[in-house]
Amino acid sequence: MSAVYTLEGISGLLEVFEDKITITPKGVFAFLRPGIRTIPIYSIFAIHLKKSGLMSSGYLQFIVPGGRGQTAPGRDENAIVFLGQNELALEIKEYIEKRIQELRKAQIDTTHPSIVDELQKLADMKRAGILSEEEFQVAKRKLIG
Repeated sequence: MSAVYTLEGISGLLEVFEDKITITPKGVFAFLRPGIRTIPIYSIFAIHLKKSGLMSSGYLQFIVPGGRGQTAPGRDENAIVFLGQNELALEIKEYIEKRIQELRKAQIDTTHPSIVDELQKLADMKRAGILSEEEFQVAKRKLIG
């Protein structure tokens, strides 16, 4: 699977895939936090974006369970520091936020049966004689609201 987005930053390389991101530190950052960091998109709570200025760096910082969160981005293993590239960073942030919503919605859809599914179960129970007509109607009204 190839990356949807790639951002080459001062502190390393950010690769964004459909279901995860990877952060590969470089230079002194590789010494401070060695190894590739992989974060599943569904586990990201929030993304902080500070745009780069003329003389200042920007960053994308990913807030995850168990992460340090408020650590300086240059020292945070869940952040990428960059110069310029503000449009790309914003596009990446928006893409990941959209993917978070899509992945969470898919998870909810698979864990909660639909009203149609529940009505079908009630109808099956009525047909099997488990529910009387009156019990079926009461349960149906509760389900529909």
